Amino acid sequence: MGFLMDVIRTNAVDDHPFLSLSHCINRKQKHMTCSACMEICPRGVYDRTQKTPPKWNECQNCGLCVTACPSRCIAPSPSNAKRHLMMAEKTGRVVLSCGRAGNGAGHEEACLALLPWEFLAYLALGGRLILNLKPCRECPHEECLDTLEEQLYQLKCFLGEDAYAAHVQACFDDLPAEQEEGVSRREFLRAMAHGGQKATALVVNDLVGEAVDAMIYRRLLASRVHELARKNRDFSCRMALPWISDACFGCGICALLCPNGAMEIGGEEDGKRPVYITPYKCTGCGVCEAVCRDGCIEEIGMMNLPHMNRLVLSRVASRSCAGCGRAISPSGQETLCIACRQKKKK
Repeated sequence: MGFLMDVIRTNAVDDHPFLSLSHCINRKQKHMTCSACMEICPRGVYDRTQKTPPKWNECQNCGLCVTACPSRCIAPSPSNAKRHLMMAEKTGRVVLSCGRAGNGAGHEEACLALLPWEFLAYLALGGRLILNLKPCRECPHEECLDTLEEQLYQLKCFLGEDAYAAHVQACFDDLPAEQEEGVSRREFLRAMAHGGQKATALVVNDLVGEAVDAMIYRRLLASRVHELARKNRDFSCRMALPWISDACFGCGICALLCPNGAMEIGGEEDGKRPVYITPYKCTGCGVCEAVCRDGCIEEIGMMNLPHMNRLVLSRVASRSCAGCGRAISPSGQETLCIACRQKKKK
């Protein structure tokens, strides 16, 4: 990863990503262990024992950890976030090039793997995204290629095959000339983005002046999806969300341990409890599946969604504890939850 050190200028000590430990998978539960940030970091900033804070004085502000984190608990540095948000204000044809290209084409990043798929999706839905992947043919850094491949896969899953083909062009050879784009396609893309540009521009302007958090790219994408869905009823996106089986009764352990608070269990009414989810907060990290004590979350699967805001994921059969009101299984004979039964015994 030496090229990253050559392309990225050394930043001030306080200009680095920010790790939110309260959202870290390893701090929320012990059923699964994540080491994505440690494995991708070229400078060994993150401690593998997780007993000492990151060595930010060693950080070169490349941003690979931000993209690699499955729960998005690492926020980009202020300088990177501001640069990306200023880029996000542009609409229409956006060209992204690897810094190794050295031809000054479009917006250059030290490595395209530094850009999360959520940000790529935001740019693609604003017009047409062209990725200059020519230098990737000779890139010796497999970890960067693997990360980029994963981000493009997630981008294609989110947009779907047809929208991906219409909005994204990956170029492994010379970049296409701007005039080669057909008028009909340009009009189509303009119609897709109509009505959302002004609103999302306001969101961008607001975010530039705010403190940067780890969900900044997700909130940005959600704002554009909201505007597109409001203008076009046929608009949809695909996201990885948990599949809940009929065995679930809404105990709430998944909502309690979700790193970003994406899940929420509603109150019992007529023997049913709604399970809510906010898709833009759900990163598909798999924590809910790992911590479910009854195996009620079968997998994290793709779902077609009209938007990324809060919605009802499922309505599960449930009863309320006679003592505290917590959810208990409707199939059991007990009227009290385990905690209340233990208190009663004492």
